[in-house]
Amino acid sequence: MPLTLKSDAARFNGFALWRIVVWLILLLAAYGCLQYLLHAEQIWGVLGKLPAENTGDITQLHKMLAWDVGYFVIAFALIVICAGVILRQAWARPALQAAAILLALGWGLAGGLMLLSQWREFSQGVELTNAQAPLDEASTMALAHVRRSFLIALATKAVTVPVLLWLAWCLGRPQVRAGFRKLR
Repeated sequence: MPLTLKSDAARFNGFALWRIVVWLILLLAAYGCLQYLLHAEQIWGVLGKLPAENTGDITQLHKMLAWDVGYFVIAFALIVICAGVILRQAWARPALQAAAILLALGWGLAGGLMLLSQWREFSQGVELTNAQAPLDEASTMALAHVRRSFLIALATKAVTVPVLLWLAWCLGRPQVRAGFRKLR
């Protein structure tokens, strides 16, 4: 009987790839929180310097600030959920499953499709500009940089979607589910 208990404990405390994915999500969400916070600070600073008559710019900056605050709250909630999963809290497992599926669908698939449509519009604009006047060397290098950035962003989304869906599946498996404990 003690050997069975020991092997069960070892099974739950051993190496699991899904735990590494949870840590990566936690770190990326923390980085996102920092980025949104810094951007919101910059917007707030610009808002303080604008005259009250400039209502158009103030409205646009308020919209940007609202997006930053919204994204910050979502990223912070993801940090809390990941911390709960790392601490093996039962409430956090289904929350991270839902968050992983929402991230895969929203950020990955929808974001990827939007990126592709923006790339199509950008490419058409470049072709139109290039037809009117050939691009110089600096413009060609800048365009190559934009293409690389686009391909990296698209590849990141293409890899992230299956990983997030796999994580949601892993968190639903009985042997993983058994390792989580309810609050007393």
